[in-house]
Amino acid sequence: MENFKINTVTQLNMEVFGGCNLACPMCPQGMENGREKDFKKSLTEDLFKKIVNEAIPLGLKYVNLSGSGEPLLNKNIENFIKYLSERNIISMIYTNGQLLNKDRFISLCDSGISIIKVSCMGWDKDSYSHWMSKDSFEMVRSNLKECLNILKEKKYNTLLQTNHLIQDYKEKDFQLEQYLKNWVNYLDIKSEIWLAHNWSGIYEKDEISRKNKGTNINRRSCGRPLGGVIEIRAGGIGKSRGAVVPCPNVLGHDSIAVLGHLDESSLEDVINGEAYTNLRKNHIEKNFNDIEYCKNCDHLIDYPESLVWTNIADRKYGTSRISLLNYLSEVK
Repeated sequence: MENFKINTVTQLNMEVFGGCNLACPMCPQGMENGREKDFKKSLTEDLFKKIVNEAIPLGLKYVNLSGSGEPLLNKNIENFIKYLSERNIISMIYTNGQLLNKDRFISLCDSGISIIKVSCMGWDKDSYSHWMSKDSFEMVRSNLKECLNILKEKKYNTLLQTNHLIQDYKEKDFQLEQYLKNWVNYLDIKSEIWLAHNWSGIYEKDEISRKNKGTNINRRSCGRPLGGVIEIRAGGIGKSRGAVVPCPNVLGHDSIAVLGHLDESSLEDVINGEAYTNLRKNHIEKNFNDIEYCKNCDHLIDYPESLVWTNIADRKYGTSRISLLNYLSEVK
């Protein structure tokens, strides 16, 4: 990595809407101070196309149309998906499922979406109501059943999956058992179940602490700044949009982690600009305490046990949800 620069962008994690229709207590969107207002914007279609067009010559193959907001709140998302599909780029959305009914699912599939992953935090009706901040457990399960039936009947190539979090490490076995019973086996669906994390240190809870676990003493890079996966926010500081940030875990304090804005600069100029190359240098040299948004992040702790269970082929700890690229492959 000469001069800490990169020349390949394989994947974009491109947030298309910065706000959310839920206020989940474990997510900075739902915490007391919430997400910064500047980052609750919608990504415009023109800016979306500019970013994609700049990434294609750099090797773009995958676009995750999600970040930390709810992607289905962007009214143009089907147009975004179609634009990617026409260019043979694999696409994914990560949604809380509240707007994913039968008609919307068909619309997304017709647009050419490759993967729809639904966040279902809560292993039964009561825990779902708490962790998702809405009593819609039965509605979401019913809608997902309908969507799975549509995939069987219409033979779309779309993959429909769910994502779940263990909210108390000491209750891992119980919560896992209930997730398998009430979601995975009930729906007969591909899923992944993870231990909750601390959002770069702003969600420090004893129930999910990784301190004194894994290789905590010898922290290593999470790998995200080092490879060809670029994280883009819908919003940005002030009137700007398309802020490039190191990773999704800076949610709640995006502004201190901005590495450039794509409505003002080219993608190549930002990813190889001074701010981004300094970040890569600090990660390679393990100067994590010099990075305000990294120094308390539990993703610096090597903890493969955080992927508790999955039946998704080739999905492993340290890999991307959409491409299965290994973030840790560049970590020494």
